[in-house]
Amino acid sequence: MSLKQSIKSLRAPFFKVFNSHKPAFTCPICQYHGPFKDKKARQHAKCPKCGENERSRLQYLVLKHVLENYDEPDAKVLHIAPEFSIQRYFSSKFKNYTTADKFRTNVDIQFDVMDIPFPDHSFDIVYASHILLYPQDDLKAISEVHRVLKPNGIAIIPMPIFREKTVDDYSPEARWIHQSGLDYFDRYLKFFPHLQMYYSHMFPEQYQLYACDSSPGNPLSVDALRREDLVPVCYGDEVDPRFNLVLPND
Repeated sequence: MSLKQSIKSLRAPFFKVFNSHKPAFTCPICQYHGPFKDKKARQHAKCPKCGENERSRLQYLVLKHVLENYDEPDAKVLHIAPEFSIQRYFSSKFKNYTTADKFRTNVDIQFDVMDIPFPDHSFDIVYASHILLYPQDDLKAISEVHRVLKPNGIAIIPMPIFREKTVDDYSPEARWIHQSGLDYFDRYLKFFPHLQMYYSHMFPEQYQLYACDSSPGNPLSVDALRREDLVPVCYGDEVDPRFNLVLPND
């Protein structure tokens, strides 16, 4: 944990005391138990100890679930646009861990995801959250992830869901080029033969994995207050049985 995050975590006991009237949840990342902080319109969004949000908690749980039986410390991992909690998990579990980003300098290597500078079949695991919102040619980016992945590896490439159908907007004023819908993951199937989807409802409610700002028309809304998130796991041409394919509720 960084110094800044350590200082912030000291506030957690005080937040817990002053908000004891609010519902209590458990953060699977840092094991804090108590009320969570709101973030703008989203209720119960952030853990007051580690600062991670709903999306990070779900991704962390999916990652731990998939790698539960994968005891391979020499596996090679590529983490693009690394998040702190996932970075810490990977670096503690694997010896050969590489971080990357297009713009950030606090990573091992900088590159554009449409042109990944590694040979074919270099990595056992590629992890890249929400990066496909931005590249001009997202299919080229997906193909590059597939290219550098070993045939029996996995690629975890979450995307936010805005609507039922994906909209690609190449105008200069667009915040995101690819505004993904539920059909977006069909693009993964052009390159990966196996795809497993994990949703918020598949894990215990105590972790609070829902965005509590459900917007009208969002296909992942479960009620007037909450919408789900999802994490897709892409498997290479060969499925390694050490990766846990069993759904949490099976």
